Amino acid sequence: MRFWTVSAFLIFLLVLGSTATPSIATIYVINPEGTGDYPTIQDAIDVAGNGDVIELTDGTFTGDGNRDINFLGLDLTVRSQSGDPHACIINSEGTSEDWHRAFFFSNGESSDSRIENLTVTGGYVSGID
Repeated sequence: MRFWTVSAFLIFLLVLGSTATPSIATIYVINPEGTGDYPTIQDAIDVAGNGDVIELTDGTFTGDGNRDINFLGLDLTVRSQSGDPHACIINSEGTSEDWHRAFFFSNGESSDSRIENLTVTGGYVSGID
């Protein structure tokens, strides 16, 4: 009888230990001055995985790597760390001669790709002739 009790308990532990555990999202913090976990938003996305979060501190993000941002098909979140969209801004600095936008979603991203509590400004693109 004891053999069967111990055997059943060991099988239970084996099954319990083999179940998948959910992965925990990595949060990368990016500052407009180029400090933080990575110097730009795109640099953080380049190493991120599905479900990860890119948190932007307050300020204005400009320049290469902080505009024309490509989610690379990943389902991740780019958000303001403070939650105040008036304090966290992405300025794409686009003009009629130098087209830029804040984000590209063109690689099969799903509705789990999110932008939260940011102001996006300065984008410029033109339609196809």
